[in-house]
Amino acid sequence: MMYQQAAPDITQTSLRGRILSGFAMATMATLFTLETKAYFSKDISTTLSLANSNSEQRIRLNFNITMMDLPCDYATVDVYSTVGFQKNITKDVRKFNIDEDGVLQQYEARNWHQDDVELWDPAVIETVEDLHGDGEDAISLDGDTFPYAKEEYPFLFVKFYTSNCPNCDDFAPTWEALGEIVTDTAMHMVDDFMEEKGMDYYHYSDEEYEQAVNVMAPVLVTRLDCGAYPDVCKEEQIRAYPTTRLFVDGKAAADYDGHRTVMELVHWLSHMEAAYRQPGQFKMHNIFKHASERTIRSEEERIWNDALMRYR
Repeated sequence: MMYQQAAPDITQTSLRGRILSGFAMATMATLFTLETKAYFSKDISTTLSLANSNSEQRIRLNFNITMMDLPCDYATVDVYSTVGFQKNITKDVRKFNIDEDGVLQQYEARNWHQDDVELWDPAVIETVEDLHGDGEDAISLDGDTFPYAKEEYPFLFVKFYTSNCPNCDDFAPTWEALGEIVTDTAMHMVDDFMEEKGMDYYHYSDEEYEQAVNVMAPVLVTRLDCGAYPDVCKEEQIRAYPTTRLFVDGKAAADYDGHRTVMELVHWLSHMEAAYRQPGQFKMHNIFKHASERTIRSEEERIWNDALMRYR
């Protein structure tokens, strides 16, 4: 049999080949030595880790993520441990609604899964007795005036309560302060209207002026004692106290279940007005200034509120 002979440059050695082979063998020997040394050597290091054996212990992580086109309902946060354990912590994340320009549409962060809702406004430091010194602005309704108020006032905000309810007592100053702010706002609106039209205050009685204030008010803030008028509350299917319900054109529109602070209530009323009134009929924005002057507690809140007022 005939076999093809190998090329001479393969069978013959050269100086360049010997140098490259020697360099490769030296490199392999060096790498082998270093890896063997690293394998058998010890490296002392100090690390800090948290072994959370108590489920009540928590680590607080602060982060701020703005997503312009993502509804809050779809924003979730998942945490993975080093062994791959997944835990959803969305219920502990506080969310703010914003519009397409990044303007806050909600005064305080709200988490639909959390239970720590503010039951009253700590910014209202007066007692109910102090607030009633110049009259009651949150009008008390009874079995006869309640149906009348629903028919006569397009926007009726009612607090259903009982006299033996501690949460109702705590919330009472906040609710009265809201009524006082709405009344002050309506009075300024009436005064501005009369000044614009050149109308003389002395040509109108106190009753006529009060009626004009009620007509001009963006919303009528009232309260009804379910202990005194149980039939009314039974008909309205009131099952918890206090229940704050908005009636629009005589029909129940929605129950408020957010933070029971004046600014949160005002912002919620503004959202409801946008849903039920035409743009030319908006009145709630007039309350913002009086409410912020009364209850703003920090510079950060004032900046947010001013931005929202400019947007409105």
